[in-house]
Amino acid sequence: MDVDRVQSEELATWKEKYMAALFEMDRGRLNQRITEAEMAVAQRARELFQGDGDTSCGTQLKERKALEAALYALRALRSIAQSDRVAARGSFAA
Repeated sequence: MDVDRVQSEELATWKEKYMAALFEMDRGRLNQRITEAEMAVAQRARELFQGDGDTSCGTQLKERKALEAALYALRALRSIAQSDRVAARGSFAA
């Protein structure tokens, strides 16, 4: 088995879900996309944590930082989406 290919596929999985959440235009699907991306990011972070323990690897360190940034962005996106929903409800009530 080609380890680099497997790692590349795992990396693509969380990144693809992350990008799908960032660029989701359907507000009805946005929350689900964010949840899927958060789960994929968390899973990849667990995989790295349970790995061989070599945190000095530059590639692994970069990916860990990217995962942290992705979670931060997803939380911000969820917060904005929730604020938009509350604002939309308020405008209908007026």
